[in-house]
Amino acid sequence: MSSTGSRPIGLVVAMEAEMVHTLAAFPPIETTARDNWSFHHLRIAGHEVIALRSAMGLINAAAATERLIAEYSPEILLNYGCSGAHRREIMPGDVVIGERVVHHSAMQVLKDGSERYAGFGYFVAGERMDAAELASDPELVKLAKQAAETALVESWPADLFWPRSVDRRDPVIHSGVVASADIWTQATERLDVLHGRHQSLCEDMEAAAIAQICALHGTRFLTIKDISNNEYLQASDLDGFTDFPVAEIGKRAAALIAGLIAILPV
Repeated sequence: MSSTGSRPIGLVVAMEAEMVHTLAAFPPIETTARDNWSFHHLRIAGHEVIALRSAMGLINAAAATERLIAEYSPEILLNYGCSGAHRREIMPGDVVIGERVVHHSAMQVLKDGSERYAGFGYFVAGERMDAAELASDPELVKLAKQAAETALVESWPADLFWPRSVDRRDPVIHSGVVASADIWTQATERLDVLHGRHQSLCEDMEAAAIAQICALHGTRFLTIKDISNNEYLQASDLDGFTDFPVAEIGKRAAALIAGLIAILPV
């Protein structure tokens, strides 16, 4: 499908509500079903892109990433989706370019109740790799920031929650650490601990697993997240998700991902 003969770009997204933004903007040329995976073949700015929905969670994200790499050997693997803020000033609709990722639940709880962060531990070609965090590909980070300079990021809808104490503003694009775990953190004291430990700007449930699989294969990686909730400002309704902005999640990060792909060399 690629006119250049180069390897494709992989795109792993957790939720259908997040993936829909890319599929609406770039309708699949074809969709290939293998086992329980559906690979959407897209064309974005002259690039062949293989998009795959993983479902939520670290295990699902790792499995999807491994399968996409095994099937298509992408040169680059991108991830986007919604996340929760780790700072009070980060508003709904803001976007975070993930310069680094951490697996924040990779820790030891010691006998006195204190915590020791263990970081990533994995093997490449038989060699033990230990890292407190994994860095995104620096060139992809640079290009994402370049795309952000001219990106038209859609404003957060007026009918959705916005704190009364803060004047409405246009979305801000941040860059920094994305923290991942199979945990939705609501306690603000815990959010402060996580930010203090990792300097994290937001948390999701996929990026760290995707980054680790990419590191195993030497695949260039970048994640971009948009903010769906900020527990400092309003506690999420985890029972019914009646306040979850389904139509908005992933929308702004998807647009920035498309902008990044558009300036990648063909």
